[in-house]
Amino acid sequence: MSGQSAVRDARPALWACLAAGFATLFDAVVITYAAPAVSASLGGSTAGVQWLLASFSLTFGLGLIPSGRLGDVYGRRLLFLVGLAIFLVGGVAAVLAPTIVVLVAARFVQGLGAGVISAQVLGAIQDLFTGRARLSALAAYTAVGGLAGVLGPVLAAVVIVAVPAEVAWRAVLLTPLPLVIAAFVLGWRGMPGPRARPESSGSERVWLDLPGIVLLCLVVVALTLPVVEPGLSGVWGLAVVGAAVLLGLVLVLWERRYARRGRLPLFAPALVRSRGFVVGNVVALLWFGSGMAAGSVVTLYFLQSPALSALVIALVFAPGALARLVGSLFSLRVVGRIGSPATVWLGLGLQAALFTGLAIAAPLSPDGVLFVVAAAAQIGLGIGGGLVEPVVRATTLSFAPAELHGVAASFLQLTQRLAATFLVALAAGILLTSSGVSTAATLQAALATCAVGSAVALAASADPAFRRAGTRAEVTATAQT
Repeated sequence: MSGQSAVRDARPALWACLAAGFATLFDAVVITYAAPAVSASLGGSTAGVQWLLASFSLTFGLGLIPSGRLGDVYGRRLLFLVGLAIFLVGGVAAVLAPTIVVLVAARFVQGLGAGVISAQVLGAIQDLFTGRARLSALAAYTAVGGLAGVLGPVLAAVVIVAVPAEVAWRAVLLTPLPLVIAAFVLGWRGMPGPRARPESSGSERVWLDLPGIVLLCLVVVALTLPVVEPGLSGVWGLAVVGAAVLLGLVLVLWERRYARRGRLPLFAPALVRSRGFVVGNVVALLWFGSGMAAGSVVTLYFLQSPALSALVIALVFAPGALARLVGSLFSLRVVGRIGSPATVWLGLGLQAALFTGLAIAAPLSPDGVLFVVAAAAQIGLGIGGGLVEPVVRATTLSFAPAELHGVAASFLQLTQRLAATFLVALAAGILLTSSGVSTAATLQAALATCAVGSAVALAASADPAFRRAGTRAEVTATAQT
């Protein structure tokens, strides 16, 4: 009974988390529909579109780790509200942006705010729920993402059709902002307040590994630049890659020094020494990054077709997003029947197979037929994603000690978002090439890249440490119901 009371007491916080998750995920899905209109309105190049699609994920990762650590120490509410405020400021700046450079900069700000928010969402779920209740809360968070995936594209498409072309993309970017305000009100009332700290710790400083975070983001930017900027080839491309390797070496040396000083580095030793936690991150980042990249390139490809309007695309692809919601709601039942490891294999295998099938079909089918095939594939991808996400998250985070719940959740999201930054930019660059125009052949190449990422994630999920952890989490959850 006490466990049920604890869950009831945690529900206001969960509603705040779900509202914030919906707002940020809604924003993330509508940007793809706004991208062609942005390019036409502000004269953006292929590189500008790539940065527009990838910028959010990069600073999302930048905001995760420090805010996760601060949330662990001081509680979730303050950081949650600060993140929403940053996101709102970035959103207003994006709506009013006069150039694509300013717009990309505003998206960087929004990504930072979303990272701060997300760290508190997953940290709060870790803090407030255990066992099957935690898996249910994570499934609800995944379902909210599915709902955002259903409503976001449809609403964006309606706005693009109904609003004059020169301001349509601004109206699309405005739509999530009222949701952010609603999440702020819910968070103020529902999120946990500051934690009571022992008197002996009142004078202790909370050290944040900001140099480590900055170095990691510089590494990702350096690796992404040759993908986004076609001019960075030959000697210049090698120079940038060399800079990324050098920055990576500096990061490793810094992390070791920081840990020797008795502080918590970005790569927390208790986490990075856990084989299961590392494998779980590999699975999550490749699954998430591949899915984000594939969704972006398929949508961009059909948005360039004169025979298809944004509204038609959104409506036909909506069942796929709805399937993700359904898959997340049924993930607990599937885990109960076939177990956590098999659930992950099912979802990842389905994703890899469907990406491969779409890649094969792209140059062989007329656009009309390919559109129908892609819409059907979206349903399978939605079901697979809904099954995989809560199980992979719960299994990976089960390796984290209680005092590192926020850090672990933030690190998991960090790896996912940085992978999405790179893979979205890579896939979009393959699709659009330097001309900015996609073809069936470039779509095939982009989807093949996503299929490879999904296949590697599937292989990694077979690691014994990760598989055993999923089984243990499943047994614990069952025992606590």
